[in-house]
Amino acid sequence: MSYELIAPDAAEQLRRWDAGDTIWTIEMGGMGPGYEQAIQTVAIEIVRDNLGKTLPEEEDKEANQQFGMSTLNRIDQYIGMSGAQFGAARWLAYQWLKIGPKALQAEINLKDRHIQASRIWPRVPNPSNEQPDPEPGTPEAKKE
Repeated sequence: MSYELIAPDAAEQLRRWDAGDTIWTIEMGGMGPGYEQAIQTVAIEIVRDNLGKTLPEEEDKEANQQFGMSTLNRIDQYIGMSGAQFGAARWLAYQWLKIGPKALQAEINLKDRHIQASRIWPRVPNPSNEQPDPEPGTPEAKKE
């Protein structure tokens, strides 16, 4: 099996993220790198919580309003999402789960929004231990 630059499905997107690899994704915020990183992080966490589960039908407004809410409730204290950010993250996660990152990247109207993201960006490794310092306010930082 050859390595595909863009993950073919949500499970592979999640695996790459967890490994600290770069993923190809769609820019959703346009408001700067920190704003965008929050969206990408929440989209990945929504995927984590919904992988292998049945997605709500697009016509089911009530179910769609609830999609991703348990994830937001679990992690919002660490990230602090705006409603717009959460809506963008939820849409992105839904697309990854439904059609996969590769198919989403192929959509012609999204071509100018292709970006790379990683769970370790924008952290810089600490030269003394070659591990990134935990971001303030994250669960990792609170454990220390």
